[in-house]
Amino acid sequence: MSRPHFLTALSLLVLCATPAANAATKPPAAPSGLTVKALGVNSFQVNWLDKSKNETGWEIRVALKGGVPQRFVLIPTANATGYTVTTGTELPGKELIFQMTAYSGVAGQEIFSKPTPIVTVRTLSPSTFSTPTMLVAKALDDSRIRLVWKDNSTSELGYQIESRVGKEKWLALGTVGPGVTFSIPISGFGPRDTRSFRVRAFKGGDKFTGYSNVAKATTKELQAPAGLAATALPEGAFSFKWKDRSFAENGFELQSKIGSGEFQSLGEVGANFTSTGSILFLTDTAYEFRMRAFRLVGAVKTYSGFSNVFPIRSAPLNPPTSLAVTETTDTSATLTWIDKSARETGYFIQHREVGTTPFSTTMVAANLLTATIPNLESGKLYEFRLSSVIDDLLGNRITTSGYKSVEARTKEGFTGSLNPPIILGTSFFYQIQTSLPAGVTGLTVTNLPTGLTFDSGNRTISGTLSSAGNFTAILTATFSDGTTAIRNLVLKSALTAPTNAQSFAAVNVSPAAVTTESLAGKFVDSDTPSAARVNTTSGTFDIIFFPFATPATVDNFLDYTDAGEYDNSFIHRSITNFVIQGGGVKHTTAAGFTRLNKFTRVVPNEPILSNARGTVAMAKLPDLPDSATSEWFVNVNDNSGVPPMGLNFQNGGFTVFGRVPAAGMVVVDQINALPVRDHTIPIGAGTQFLGGVPINAATPPAFLDPAQLVKISSVTAAPILTYEVTSQNPAVATASLTGTDITITGVAAGTTAILVKATDLDGQSVSQNIAVTVP
Repeated sequence: MSRPHFLTALSLLVLCATPAANAATKPPAAPSGLTVKALGVNSFQVNWLDKSKNETGWEIRVALKGGVPQRFVLIPTANATGYTVTTGTELPGKELIFQMTAYSGVAGQEIFSKPTPIVTVRTLSPSTFSTPTMLVAKALDDSRIRLVWKDNSTSELGYQIESRVGKEKWLALGTVGPGVTFSIPISGFGPRDTRSFRVRAFKGGDKFTGYSNVAKATTKELQAPAGLAATALPEGAFSFKWKDRSFAENGFELQSKIGSGEFQSLGEVGANFTSTGSILFLTDTAYEFRMRAFRLVGAVKTYSGFSNVFPIRSAPLNPPTSLAVTETTDTSATLTWIDKSARETGYFIQHREVGTTPFSTTMVAANLLTATIPNLESGKLYEFRLSSVIDDLLGNRITTSGYKSVEARTKEGFTGSLNPPIILGTSFFYQIQTSLPAGVTGLTVTNLPTGLTFDSGNRTISGTLSSAGNFTAILTATFSDGTTAIRNLVLKSALTAPTNAQSFAAVNVSPAAVTTESLAGKFVDSDTPSAARVNTTSGTFDIIFFPFATPATVDNFLDYTDAGEYDNSFIHRSITNFVIQGGGVKHTTAAGFTRLNKFTRVVPNEPILSNARGTVAMAKLPDLPDSATSEWFVNVNDNSGVPPMGLNFQNGGFTVFGRVPAAGMVVVDQINALPVRDHTIPIGAGTQFLGGVPINAATPPAFLDPAQLVKISSVTAAPILTYEVTSQNPAVATASLTGTDITITGVAAGTTAILVKATDLDGQSVSQNIAVTVP
């Protein structure tokens, strides 16, 4: 097909692009510094300076010398400063004139600037169309390769670029316009991608020169981001920014580290991002951050190296303000405050008697503005401190804001132990004590169990408890300042042996005949409502529960037992003459070391009973009375102590919920006598430190051998009573046990007695006979 003459084509463009009326009122500033360079017999490189701030695009006007420049093309790109004009017709040695304007407005409603001065330029001559030479390929980065070659043509319309990998087929990458020298960045390759390139000139749709020489280049490896920086925002948040140095990434991974720990991934952002918004972290914590780029090829993800490491400390929590004590009783104080934090997961409330050193800590829920601290001593001046608290992301620590302090005095009331020991059938004496003895104007005691009496003159309770059980007497004192204190006096007793609850009926059984008698209801052990059996590789011991004194704690332990959570756990802590502790960590050959699955509920502290030798109590977090979950310990010694020392008083008192009978304490003592060693064990992707792990070895090895642990194979229900049956005359009748049934078999005529003996978990027994007649 013949091409239209250059001037004809130009006229057609002008006719087709005649602008309509423009609604714009202010034209853009005209460009300046117009330069035009001939690239061949039909192409020109046009460059200019952008002087406008509101242009939509540019108009290039062209004509043969002697004519009037007319619109050749509209370039709808703001801020451009260069363009290649191709006439479509070879004009060797001809002179053309160029002129430019800027325009703004939408298509058909453009408004134009003043034109630039006319620039005259002559096309190259004579016309040549020769193979390009001196092709050079150089990698720019991890995605782009720059091509440079020598232009040996003056009449080309452009160049076709081809590439291939190895010996594969050459593939066309595309075309570029004409020019004397070229520096073409080609993108879209992967990191460490080796390519061969060749180019050839073209004009028309089917006229090509020969190919240039072949040039080869390999892109760089995936480039790591640089200049990573973090900005600390309020209450532990950070924002991040960095420099993207890769053209091939699919995104970036941010990592963090605390202290001497390992870097952990925080997540990913997409390609070409160079910043993030606010991200929450631990408060008041020293961090190190780093970043790397990643690339996906199918399902395979590869990473660049890391950026710089950026150290920074997060901002602390905002502390509460306006702490005040608004009310006190003889045993409590009510605090109020203003919440200034948006992140707290709760509050630490600490208190101590003024003049003493240790603080006791209570944790309350987030967003509260008031709380009452119980279990205070009467008539004492206390210091109270409050801090916001946030859970550690690792679940192992707690971070707090600064403390605010205030003092207040509790009202007058009772002092001394309100849980005195009492033994069934033994003389009991208790002196009632108050914070202000001289100020007591009235004192009453109600709900005393049978056998005990109150002497108001000397303020004592005395007598002998006549029946077993858990009793609560109510003490009421009135003081001269008009205040009244009411407290519970807890009196708990325990039986020491099982008893006969129901007699067996006489039995008649024929020779060779069989009869069955049930043990159900015949014996009772009042001091053992329920019990568990702990089966370990070092022996078995039982735990007798105190469900009436500590119902929530016993239910919690039994829930873990029923769920099988204690199975395959081990004794992970032992302190000589103090405690052995379990219920925290498991080990199996298949899963290795794992933590117990802990229930989410909070177990309230129930510090009713004393931490005497042989008792079993719940472990908990420091300064958090209501933090018991799955871990428990056996007191190897009397750890009750006196205020403020001892487990009865520390951390609100440790909840005793059971006891180990004497036979089981032999096993506990053997475990406590084993050598111990500290170990750091792998759990999941992290580790956990265990201090004082008892080891079944003469010398604990440096590396922990799971086979040497004191493993707990299972925790099951323990029978409250065990039974024996003995015939006094086997020649008349014999007896045997099947579960809780006694099978009596007649042998020969006569009479005998079957002795039935019931033994409790403490080793104490009671017996009764079954009269047997064989007719």
